[in-house]
Amino acid sequence: MNAMSSQARLRQLERHGAASLRALSGVVNAEYRASRIRVGGNPAPFAAPYLSLDFSEADLSRSRGVIDALGMRLRHSDRQLHRSMSPPRGFARLVFDVCEQTRCESLIDPAFKGIKDNMDQAFMQWCQEAHGSGFCDSDLGILLYSVIHMLRARLIGTFEDETAEALIEATRANLGPIIGKSLYRLKALKHDQRAFAEPAIQISEALEQLVINANDDIEDSRTLSDRHSIVLPPGWNDDGVDGELESEGIGVGLDASISEASAEQLERIGDYRVFTKEFDVEVRSVDLFDANKRLQLRQQLDKLVLAQAVSVPRLARELQLLLATPQRDGWLFGQDEGMVDARRLGQIVSNPENRHIFVQDRQQLKSDAVVSFLIDNSGSMKRQRFEAVAVLVDTYCRALGLAGIHSEVLGFTTADWNGGKAMKQWRSIGQPENPGRIGESMHIVYKTADSRWRRSRSAVACLLDTKHFREGIDGEALIWAYQRLRKRSEANRYLVVISDGAPMDSATHNTNRDGFLIDHLASVARVIDKDPQIRMGAIGIDLDLSTTFARSANLDLGGTLGQASYRVLHHLFGAAHDS
Repeated sequence: MNAMSSQARLRQLERHGAASLRALSGVVNAEYRASRIRVGGNPAPFAAPYLSLDFSEADLSRSRGVIDALGMRLRHSDRQLHRSMSPPRGFARLVFDVCEQTRCESLIDPAFKGIKDNMDQAFMQWCQEAHGSGFCDSDLGILLYSVIHMLRARLIGTFEDETAEALIEATRANLGPIIGKSLYRLKALKHDQRAFAEPAIQISEALEQLVINANDDIEDSRTLSDRHSIVLPPGWNDDGVDGELESEGIGVGLDASISEASAEQLERIGDYRVFTKEFDVEVRSVDLFDANKRLQLRQQLDKLVLAQAVSVPRLARELQLLLATPQRDGWLFGQDEGMVDARRLGQIVSNPENRHIFVQDRQQLKSDAVVSFLIDNSGSMKRQRFEAVAVLVDTYCRALGLAGIHSEVLGFTTADWNGGKAMKQWRSIGQPENPGRIGESMHIVYKTADSRWRRSRSAVACLLDTKHFREGIDGEALIWAYQRLRKRSEANRYLVVISDGAPMDSATHNTNRDGFLIDHLASVARVIDKDPQIRMGAIGIDLDLSTTFARSANLDLGGTLGQASYRVLHHLFGAAHDS
């Protein structure tokens, strides 16, 4: 319970930090989570090591200063321009990013003295930590540390720190003849990002060459982040492709059929086609019912949830262990095995029995994951199973939220019975043979991945009213859910299909060959299974879905749902997660 309370507190601090970030930057879709910025769901990486922040460990002044500095970056930096002008890789790219960060911080209005004090205080705290953390122990570390101080002194101003002055004195003297002229030009150009980039690039490339000449070649088989991760914040890489491009599928090593597959291409697999999309709709569940009806449904769902034998906090811990991944989170010093800590070698001389001279990687579970539930809203689900599915999904969303994992709830059905308006249109043009899918598809969003469970409670409760449950066009619904999930930036993405039968749209079934819909569903499922970015599994309600989905599990919803019922995700993703 203490661990869960800590997680809840951490998420609260991150939400408060994100609110401050949005207020200062003016970027309304900016988020801060797991030591990373996201804008519109896409990562916005930053290289300045003094901005790396863990809310669970940092004090209030450090947290405020880092958030304010990041807010200044979002407010004053054009990210596309910065990316287009950035050196392609390596130490030059890192230094160029630090130059831009320092420029943005220097643009603080003098009237906002509190923000400037916050940023200065956070920077000074980082300096104190860097002196003892091993940051300055490597040649690359002390070089970056010195450059950061030189940039800050030129653009923002200096502060008294005798330890820092002693550390950088020799390096600063050596760098003066190399970057002095370009460094001097920065201040006059700080209000023009494009003009500022010219001397910043000169500084970055000069330092890159300096590193190469010192036989610290960053173009070898080991990346900058692998060898010098202690100087880099989370989410940064040196491959020349930042998080925003990766989220768009650029530079990602995927099979061509996956990276190039659009929704339209997936729909045309085999002989599948769509007669018309004119009458297809995507709706929010809250738009299907008025507020009073949603309140009644939520009260009904709450009673059903209370009748189940499941502990949500316990389920949250289990889901975190299943879906979260261990990530490097700094160093453990003073260990009796691992890598030798050069700073402690002198201890062997004074005490040969002392074996605590090693460092090890510190690992911590990071919940960088999203789970999307795609629910069959066909008429066959109108039996008692729809209530159990609503309870199952609602409880999962609540537990996933406690575990720090995003969740999305989607549904699919048709907008009318027997083809509706599309069927009438087909008849009006002479009823051509093999028209393809005729029915009017309806895709329903019960909960988006970015909305918290508490804000979506009434929307999820709409699963309890089956007035919109009609027929099912499963293949296209799977494509829709898959495309939404591919736009997410989380490292681990899971798609869970919940269904009680094969696709059935009577209009399409009666006007095309046998197996037209099920063949398309199976083909789409096979393509998605080849995508290493997405893990997909299916939960069959009193039905075996193993012939269609590579990962599937059967679930009996006839009785009370217990803790064992919710281990179905372990069955689907446990082996895949371990691998």
